[in-house]
Amino acid sequence: MSGLPGPGPLDVPRRTLGIRIRRVPDGLLLGYRDQAMLLDGPAELIYRLADGARTVTDIADGVAEEYGIDRAEALADVLEFLGDQDDSGIFQW
Repeated sequence: MSGLPGPGPLDVPRRTLGIRIRRVPDGLLLGYRDQAMLLDGPAELIYRLADGARTVTDIADGVAEEYGIDRAEALADVLEFLGDQDDSGIFQW
């Protein structure tokens, strides 16, 4: 990450390798370590867009477009989600 607390708009997250992913009717079910996590809605989209090439801002632009929300609101939501997932191990920086 950028060295600041939590992710920043120019950071580039990528999905951690080795996570088991299963598509379920409600979204994506992730299995990592001894945990399972269901991602749906915007969380699923953020996970799919975190490909190691897009910045947090790029991901927020995708969320804003998909859900028809303001770009600043999408960026705040993406930053919050990624910050909340910092200890989960599903993203690398």
